Amino acid sequence: MKKYILTLALGMACAMGFAQDYVIVNQGTTEHKYLLKEVTAISHTADAVTIEQGEARYTYPVVDVDSITFVDAQEQVMPDNPFDPYMPIYDGDTPPNIEGCYLNSPNILYYSNLSWDYPGDSYADRYLRFYNQDMINNTVDYESIQNTSSEYSISSYVTGSGNNFTVFFNILGSYDDGTTYKQLKAISGTITEDGIANLYYGFYMQDKYDPYNQLVEVGTMRIFKDNDGMSYRVAWPGMTLKSNNNNLRNETDK
Repeated sequence: MKKYILTLALGMACAMGFAQDYVIVNQGTTEHKYLLKEVTAISHTADAVTIEQGEARYTYPVVDVDSITFVDAQEQVMPDNPFDPYMPIYDGDTPPNIEGCYLNSPNILYYSNLSWDYPGDSYADRYLRFYNQDMINNTVDYESIQNTSSEYSISSYVTGSGNNFTVFFNILGSYDDGTTYKQLKAISGTITEDGIANLYYGFYMQDKYDPYNQLVEVGTMRIFKDNDGMSYRVAWPGMTLKSNNNNLRNETDK
């Protein structure tokens, strides 16, 4: 019997791009891809996995139920986790509900592999908002605002257990001059009634096309944290988001 593995491929193209979220059933080099927003149901037994798109139904045989997992989504977003051990990464498939808006303040640089950075330096406050959390598939939508820079991600993957969580997402971005980049991000913390305790926010530059040398180098990593240990729940500022991602450029975003 053929063995099929169900994975949830997460991705996002911002700026001039668009969200690309898929459910993929694959076996070796054979891939069956379905646009996530068009999938109305996913079900499985010990012998098969079924993808439904409205009235259409597609069933594929599997060897065992353990081959069907959404955990593979984390590996697709972040195949080699660069943030461990520089920030907490919470494993598990029972993350808490993290919906809400939070203020990361005071925001300090906790770790950087850039020679001109100084851990402990203060940076602009960051608003973070999580919404549309799917407690079955462990996904959540995300957006943030920092000064004039903003970003968003659709169906970011959430891991964790108890009150601890980590959100993984990637960004494919571009500038009008043709510069493009791929960036990996992670946000970790512990959810409380007041907000997020011990919040960490990290980014890693995975790839880029940078003809004018505007962006930090591939392999660059920065990790920020809330220095007083609590990112309190606040009202969302309500600004219109545009994915400028200015923190990717060679200048700092203090």
